[in-house]
Amino acid sequence: MASISHDLDIALTQLTERLLTKDQTYAETYVMAKGQLYRTELHLRPVPPSELPADF
Repeated sequence: MASISHDLDIALTQLTERLLTKDQTYAETYVMAKGQLYRTELHLRPVPPSELPADF
């Protein structure tokens, strides 16, 4: 089974590419998981290489 972190990285990368293709840097939606509704938000902002963690 794949790591949730790896799966999440892939899903967020794909979502980011789709948003940026449409010149969007924000997304909000509602999702249901385990019978509970959640509001999800994604904010994209560029990060300079100097701000990246050393182990990135």
